Amino acid sequence: MSNSLSLLAVYAHPDDEQGVSGLMAKYARQGVNTGIICATRGEAGEIAPGTHATPETLGQAREAEMRCAAAKIGVRHLYLLNYRDSGMADTPENQDPRCLYQANVLEVAAQVTRIVREQKPQVMIAFDAWGGYGHPDHIKMHQAALMAFWMAADARNFPEQLADGLETWAPSKLYFNAWPRSRFRSFVEYLKAQGEPAPDWLEAFAHRALPDEVITTRLDVHEFVDLKIESLMCHATQLGPNTMFRRIPESLWRDTLKVETLALAESRTGRAQNETDVFEGIV
Repeated sequence: MSNSLSLLAVYAHPDDEQGVSGLMAKYARQGVNTGIICATRGEAGEIAPGTHATPETLGQAREAEMRCAAAKIGVRHLYLLNYRDSGMADTPENQDPRCLYQANVLEVAAQVTRIVREQKPQVMIAFDAWGGYGHPDHIKMHQAALMAFWMAADARNFPEQLADGLETWAPSKLYFNAWPRSRFRSFVEYLKAQGEPAPDWLEAFAHRALPDEVITTRLDVHEFVDLKIESLMCHATQLGPNTMFRRIPESLWRDTLKVETLALAESRTGRAQNETDVFEGIV
């Protein structure tokens, strides 16, 4: 695969990249120029028992974890923006003037657009309009990524970037993370079969995750399952005892890691179904 190809994922927190860690690793090893935008350092996240982070040091710890995960995957560029984690919807952290939720979406889109014009990705990946599960930071980065996908190609947008020597760029495709409902329903069914109650958030995922039929693209990443787990383990502060990884048997978990799923949301190359390569129609 040509090393002139480029892939950019646009996310909000350290560990958000785990849904595409396999495909990022796969394309990185094929010579694709890979990048991840991480808008915050996850300061408002939970702290798993047994880790040494404190509320005061969590942002620093999670940045280190993100760098660890990106290095495992082989991502060439990690772009850290300087917003504060907004926490879950309707929590006090939402009101912090430094947080991503309070940021002007056009200012966020300008930063993403600058990176798009620098890296020149043919393919972008971001959250869907619901941010996967309603997290305000995920939704804000969805909006910024969608805006940047279209705005980066138009010289009327952010002309100061062009004055700095950048050029306009038109990405070919924008994908949304697409977690299939069938996957989460299988987790719920397993827990119920074991006589364990499924956590509320998992039950919600089983209903809110996307219907399998809207998935346009399935990437076979079975050879990267071990690497995906190693990358996930970098995010130690997020791996508390109630996470899916801790409660689902390894065999079932590993099986779900073999395929990563996306929904093609915007395209300058035409619509697609049953893709197995995000660069299909480009190369």
